[in-house]
Formats: sequence, C-alpha cells, structure tokens
Amino acid sequence: MQDTAEILWNEQQSTCYFKMGLRSPALARAAAPGQFVMVRVRDSTDPVLRRPFSIHNLLGEGERLRGFEILYKVVGRGTAILSELRAGEHVGVLGPFGNGFTCPEGLQNVFLVAGGIGIAPLYYLASLLESMGRGRPLWCTLFFGGRTYSDILCKEAFHVIGVDLRISTEDGSLGHKGLVTSLLKRELASGESPDIIYACGPEPMLKETFRIAASFDIPCQLSMESVMACGFGACLGCAIKGKGPGYLHVCTDGPVFDPSLLGW
Repeated sequence: MQDTAEILWNEQQSTCYFKMGLRSPALARAAAPGQFVMVRVRDSTDPVLRRPFSIHNLLGEGERLRGFEILYKVVGRGTAILSELRAGEHVGVLGPFGNGFTCPEGLQNVFLVAGGIGIAPLYYLASLLESMGRGRPLWCTLFFGGRTYSDILCKEAFHVIGVDLRISTEDGSLGHKGLVTSLLKRELASGESPDIIYACGPEPMLKETFRIAASFDIPCQLSMESVMACGFGACLGCAIKGKGPGYLHVCTDGPVFDPSLLGW
C-alpha cells in the first residue's frame, strides 16, 4: 500500500530519539505488531532510498483509527532530515511489510526484551497483549536495556498499560548496571517461566536472548533490525544466513523470526 501521509507531530523524546505521528488510516488498519513501513523522507532524489521503520503504535481505534506512530533514532543523513520535518508536512509511505509477531491463544505470562531502538515495535505488541488480557490474567514484563539512561524510552507509556519494567544500562546510569540479557537470565533462574519471549534489538542481544530462552526451554520470537532499500525482497540488501544452505530476507521472511530457522 502506498500513501502520502501527513505528519501529525514529530517530537523529540531524548537526545537523538524522535516520535512521529502519521495520518494514514488505511495503512494503520492493515498493520500488525512487528510489521514495518518504508518512508521516503523527501520528495526528491536526496536521499534517494526509503528508510524502514517499525510501526510503534496505532492512533485511535476502530472507526476512529487515523494513523500510526514511528519511533526512530537519528543515525545518519536520512533520519537527520526526517527529524527536521514539522507537523503539516508530508512523507511518502509504503507498507505495511513483513511478518509480524504471532500471539498464541491462552497466553498468561509474557516477557518482552528490548535493546535501544528495538523498543519501537514492542509497544504496539504490548498494547495488543493488554487488550487480549482484558477479562483474564495476562502478565507482561519488559526487560529494556540501553547504553545509558537516554536510551530508555517510553517508560511511562508501558507503565500505563500495565507492563512491569526491568531496566538496565551498560554505564549504570539507570537501573541495573550491565546487559539486559543478564537481567533476563537472572529472572528466569529465579523460577519465573513465561509462556513466550518476544525480543527486538541488536543481533548480539538477540542471539543471547535465544540462547537463554533455549536453555530454559521457552519459545521466543525475534525481530531483526536491518538496513534495506525496498522492503519487499527485490534489493537483497537484508539477506541473512538461514539454518540451511540458503538465505532469508528480513523484509519478507521477517522481520520477526522463529530463531530456530536462523543460521546461528
């Protein structure tokens, strides 16, 4: 689906993080947690390539659904230009793309694991889990890690929907000092046993999350981060090694994967 979306807001959240609201009701209605959109930051050839962004949140519900949010980090020229856009301007959007998270029936206890900007798709997922849990118990715990306190975003938003937070920073400026996966391992070793673990973040964090989950015999779904140019498998820029002899593509086979299919 292609749309020219009006920017509703583009607000700085932390040192180099922004949250942008986009008006696109049709795209929002088609979106699932874990999917992404490709955004063209300018109506010109500079920069020439669209950028992929996870769908962070939907704006409204039902007939009042008016669009969605993206949460992004300024890491280069394209995102720097994006951060300068203002409400009332427009961007070209394609999507939603990819395979999102799946939520089996009967979930009662869920762990989310995020590293840095990997928090972006997990809020939409947590919101869905919250709605699934209405009328019956469903506990959701977020393990959120960053290099420093400014990488820890959306704490209040997760708290409002009933998510329990476990925070770590590598420099100890907020929460536990160390890696978020050490918090996860400690919680599981204490006897906690979630039905499933959902994770998004840097590849080393995802690999360790998978290793820990497997050691406790807990299923997990991992959302991979990747640079890509097209979003639908044509450019081959997001190819990753699969379990067998071939390759998988983050844009079409993912971005959410069963880690047993990956060549780790």
